[in-house]
Amino acid sequence: MGFGVLVLIAGMILPLLVAPWLIVDDAGETADAIVVLGGEAYPPNRTIHALNLYKQRRAPVVVFTGGALPGQPPELSSARVALRYALARGLPAEVALVVDTAQSTYDEAILVRDLAAHHGWRSLIIVTDSYHTRRAVRTFRAIIPDVQVTASVAPFLDAFTNPLSRGVRVWRYAAAELIKMAFYRLHYGIPLG
Repeated sequence: MGFGVLVLIAGMILPLLVAPWLIVDDAGETADAIVVLGGEAYPPNRTIHALNLYKQRRAPVVVFTGGALPGQPPELSSARVALRYALARGLPAEVALVVDTAQSTYDEAILVRDLAAHHGWRSLIIVTDSYHTRRAVRTFRAIIPDVQVTASVAPFLDAFTNPLSRGVRVWRYAAAELIKMAFYRLHYGIPLG
């Protein structure tokens, strides 16, 4: 068997083996704020999960992050779309904050750091998709070391019920996250572990 075939097989298997390690779901009982990371698609799993956490009184404030895609108007930012969805489902406007200029998880951490300092927050619950949690938590902890940062995984509510489709999706998300983690390590110095 040639070296190229071994590399190909490793590239197919490694993301599936690493996928469980990417998931961090360690949210404490309560926090000063829930931070909903941007970039979600429809259905808005992150926003739905954050609403549930808020209703469970896990935090008194919900922060929506995520900017607009290049060329899109600001009102179509990920944060503003999520906010509209949450308000329509009962989230009180006075407990919601919007940070809608971020284009990456790193940007979100920088902007939330400023909010945390302004409001005196000592703890955050990050809400994102499962395979994004390790990089998100590591990034926030590196940027805001004096604030306790935990994650709560937004359940994936989708139509992938076929095991093959699920397997392909897991491989794709895990492979993309591994690449992003390597970039964050090299570009920003964010630790992987």
